Amino acid sequence: MNNTTFGVMLDLSRNGVMKISELKNYCNILKKFGYNSIYLYIEDTYELDGEPYFGHLRGRYSKQELKEINDYCNSIGITVIPCFQTLAHLNQIFRWEEYDSVRDTGDVLLCEEEKTYALIEKMFQTFNECLTSKVVHIGMDEAHNLGLGKYLDKHGYQNRFEILSKHLKRVLEIAEKYGYRSIIWSD
Repeated sequence: MNNTTFGVMLDLSRNGVMKISELKNYCNILKKFGYNSIYLYIEDTYELDGEPYFGHLRGRYSKQELKEINDYCNSIGITVIPCFQTLAHLNQIFRWEEYDSVRDTGDVLLCEEEKTYALIEKMFQTFNECLTSKVVHIGMDEAHNLGLGKYLDKHGYQNRFEILSKHLKRVLEIAEKYGYRSIIWSD
């Protein structure tokens, strides 16, 4: 058995999401080229229970659509791997006042805040419910100014690498709760 992952990442966080029919066509082409996985990069462009502003006014996949994508891809031998953000690159949700309590600075989530981890857990719950892959890409990149906004006000200055390490540990605990193997960006 070959365990090699040969995949492509498709960015679905800029403007609206791709129509399901076109995503299926795209995956058919990928399969013809020998790909066996697709990473769906979705910052906030998917439905989360109790989070009406996720993807609001910019397009998002419903849970049913994520299941449809997963089922179709599985039927042609392609694994769908969610590529979502658990630290930074969430500037779109921060347009909404509802997310002020989980914002550190810019597009960075507030570490060591229980509301942040409740939101992240909803992300994992959604992918666990909708996709069959037990691999997730959790981002963790480009968290510029981490710990220098609301975190600084609450906790004082802390070593930023330590903040990141503690946050990653917490996110990995959530991932493991759902049986996921996590990957992150290298920066």
